[in-house]
Amino acid sequence: YGLILCDGTEIGQMTYAIKRITRCLAWELGKGSEREQEMIRQGRIRVHPDGVYEIFSLEAHSGRGQIAKAGDYFKADFRGWPQPCERSWFLSNHSHVKDDLYEQIAKPLKIWRKGDPESEEIGFLLKKGILKIDPDNPECYFSAELWDTVETAAYDTVIIFYDIDRDAEGKITDIFFNFVDAEYFKRNYILKSASGTEE
Repeated sequence: YGLILCDGTEIGQMTYAIKRITRCLAWELGKGSEREQEMIRQGRIRVHPDGVYEIFSLEAHSGRGQIAKAGDYFKADFRGWPQPCERSWFLSNHSHVKDDLYEQIAKPLKIWRKGDPESEEIGFLLKKGILKIDPDNPECYFSAELWDTVETAAYDTVIIFYDIDRDAEGKITDIFFNFVDAEYFKRNYILKSASGTEE
């Protein structure tokens, strides 16, 4: 059951998810790996003269890619689209196995999907205008500025919260989140309840 705030808003209990498949291939941008060069040839990664990388993930919108820099990492989803990972986050959440193979540290993460009760986190994103919803456009139902560009995602996309910053009073000050394609989520994650049991 959700909590009811004094203004009558229901704050739903969050659902959690944990990675089912923790081993992944990843490449450091700027190292000139064969995979990076392949993505550049395909136009899915663009390198600008100032060294800035533009990563054209599945969620990239209006011809603009996600902004990354040399030293950041990228993975490729099951469709072959690159997904950028900020360097410090990647290194603190993955261990190197060998060559381009890494093991992600699996931990339960809060998620939200269309139809779930409004959570404190979603309320924060909507109120701040960080996340926008277009109910008349199912293919671009969600939009948000992520990686210095506007990304859009379909109505069945899963929003995953990687990190939630709070002040001394416990109020949310910032959220690190991303859109995850529904099919990718189904293949790679297991749903968990707040108590940690599988759903």
